[in-house]
Amino acid sequence: MSVFPDDLFGENCYVIRRRDTPTAVCVDPGLQVDRVLRQIAQERLTIERILVTHGHIDHVGGVPALHAETAAPIAMHPDDLAILDWDQFGQLPFLPPGFAPFEIDTPLVHDAALTFADISLRVLHTPGHTEGSVCFLFGLDCFAGDTLFQRGIGRTDLPGGDMQKIVFSIRNLLYRLPQKTVVYPGHGPSTSIEEEMLLNPFVPAGR
Repeated sequence: MSVFPDDLFGENCYVIRRRDTPTAVCVDPGLQVDRVLRQIAQERLTIERILVTHGHIDHVGGVPALHAETAAPIAMHPDDLAILDWDQFGQLPFLPPGFAPFEIDTPLVHDAALTFADISLRVLHTPGHTEGSVCFLFGLDCFAGDTLFQRGIGRTDLPGGDMQKIVFSIRNLLYRLPQKTVVYPGHGPSTSIEEEMLLNPFVPAGR
């Protein structure tokens, strides 16, 4: 797995592959997707799916460019389609050149099991940061977007955010995963379910 944090928002883009194959998926290609494209070319990777945890620009800014280069289908929860409305995005000063709203090829639903070539994952719908926020489970690895961070949670003061929903999602979905599950968030360092249940000040376990 490779991680590409961007310099503007500190958003983490992940390229996940099996060691013995060139098959990979990309989670949340952000505003600096050029580095991802270079690695794909250098390692001759085949991107099987573009996986989007939610529709905020720092997580989808590179989706059109990556899709144009690889033709990889785009997977996202349809509840976040409204965020991609051009009238909202068109006013942002840091949009990549040529960015335009995109269509979803694979609409995600809760508890879906997906397989792309030799890569299998499970989808958890975790609304709260946005209505369509999801987490992707690859075995004991959880790619959590902006739902759960090391000692933090996603903000809920933007359109579609809901504090009660994000607390419910974390407590009733993520905290029920095996405690040794590693959490790879949309910003910042990785953590574990065990650590966050013990130390997260926003959603302590059992309260």
